[in-house]
Amino acid sequence: MSDFTQWRVSTLAFVPAAAHEHPLDVVLTAEFSGPDGAVLRVPGFYDGAGWQVRMTPTLPGEWTYRTVCAEDSGLDGQTGSFTVRRADGANPLYRHGGFLRVSKNHRHLTYADGTPFFWLGDTWWFCPSHLMPFDGSNRPEIPSMYRALIDRRAAQGFSVVQWAFLGSSGVGGMYSDLYTGAFNAAYWDGVDRYVAYANNAGIIPVIGLGFHHGLDIPTPDELWAAWRYVVARYGAYAVGWLICGEYNLASDEGKYTETDLARIERVLALGQRIKDHDPYRRAMTVHPWWHGGDQRQAWTQPWYDFIMLQGGHMESGPAAEFYRTIYAGNPSLPLLEAEVTYEGIFGFSDAVVRRNAYKAIQSGSFGFTYGAHGLWYPTQDEEDDKFSNWGATIPWWDAMHLPGAAQLGNLRRCYESVDWWTLQPCDAAGFISTTRECFAKANNRVAVLYLGAGDGAVTLKDAYTITLFNPRTGEFGETDSTTPALDEQDWVIILRKVPGSDFRTIWAGECPHEPTLGGDDISRIRPVR
Repeated sequence: MSDFTQWRVSTLAFVPAAAHEHPLDVVLTAEFSGPDGAVLRVPGFYDGAGWQVRMTPTLPGEWTYRTVCAEDSGLDGQTGSFTVRRADGANPLYRHGGFLRVSKNHRHLTYADGTPFFWLGDTWWFCPSHLMPFDGSNRPEIPSMYRALIDRRAAQGFSVVQWAFLGSSGVGGMYSDLYTGAFNAAYWDGVDRYVAYANNAGIIPVIGLGFHHGLDIPTPDELWAAWRYVVARYGAYAVGWLICGEYNLASDEGKYTETDLARIERVLALGQRIKDHDPYRRAMTVHPWWHGGDQRQAWTQPWYDFIMLQGGHMESGPAAEFYRTIYAGNPSLPLLEAEVTYEGIFGFSDAVVRRNAYKAIQSGSFGFTYGAHGLWYPTQDEEDDKFSNWGATIPWWDAMHLPGAAQLGNLRRCYESVDWWTLQPCDAAGFISTTRECFAKANNRVAVLYLGAGDGAVTLKDAYTITLFNPRTGEFGETDSTTPALDEQDWVIILRKVPGSDFRTIWAGECPHEPTLGGDDISRIRPVR
């Protein structure tokens, strides 16, 4: 039996009474009763030799369990008890719990204990696979490609990696063996290592299985066979579910074929089955087609917990008003920009990535997912021209060092210097006079302004302290000047309310006229519509 600690995975192993010709058809469930009296029903899985149940205790204290299995008497009726230690350690997944939740105000995600979670993701659609090996690499100085990438992104402040388990085909992967009941124990043992290593680094893998046309052929039952196994095997880890990539792609020049419509219907039904099977009921979503073609079929589904957007790969990215309109019109669904202008695609620079990331967050996104050409598909070497239609080849060992990723780590540090989860998009004119592009976000104590590159002068309104943040270097600086001398590159300005001043007079009509705006009551601040 495992050692049990709150928010950490523990494993129970069980031995069947008989051999089974089709072991994946055996349904094992363990019912765990915690110190609060709640019952956690956790599915078990076949590991190639026997059956396991992985669970993560949500509370410290005394727990008991009982197994249920109709197909095998040895797996049925097993009982036990254990004591869970309180969460400890510096890793936020193990301190706060890595099962993401929707916040009470439905504007961002939180850790399991309610602590705000800053989503800073990277995109590795072909992970886990032989294209991103856990052991070894094609660079002799790098003993593990995967671990090198995780270590680098963890050091930069990333909290998420988006996976689709793709193999060489680009639409499916080895998980599809589960469609027919085949089982490769070594493959799934390997995936365990990928997931555990990411979690130990404080990173949440957000998992999909396949992309668009890879889901055209499997039946609903075949898709469920794969997902039932994945949820059982990895549901106790700090992971998320995005089902698949580009679920609602339209194949016929932007028009839906019958095959497309059938795929969309299967994915929407699959989402509910995943939600119902997940004992931790974590926040989940699905990855869509680009925003101009996304028909938003999932947005009304009861299992759909937050809006995932694909802004696409045009240099300017979606307009700020695009995000603001979604933010204002969907108050029950947090909003996330999860794919826009990957660095290196079509030669897009770090400056393009920065602008589109800050624009999305300033306009309502609760986080951002980055991507690098050479890593979303891990380009194997200089001769690997797969997906060269998206831009010049960048080998993975160069792509991991592109400057935009480190600068997005700076972005996270910038937002975490304030209570970022309380900020709402607002009109910048109440704070600043400038001809430069400017996106604003504020609560009733702090305003964050992102200034795009340009040569326009900047004049700030009075009554607050001024912090300048360099999004390229990550350096903070203070100034007393309301006309700071800024170069022509992009900047972030953080304004903090001076005691005795009132943001109502600064917001130029964006705040309702109420006697006080004290405490953390941000509900009185109206976002731009």
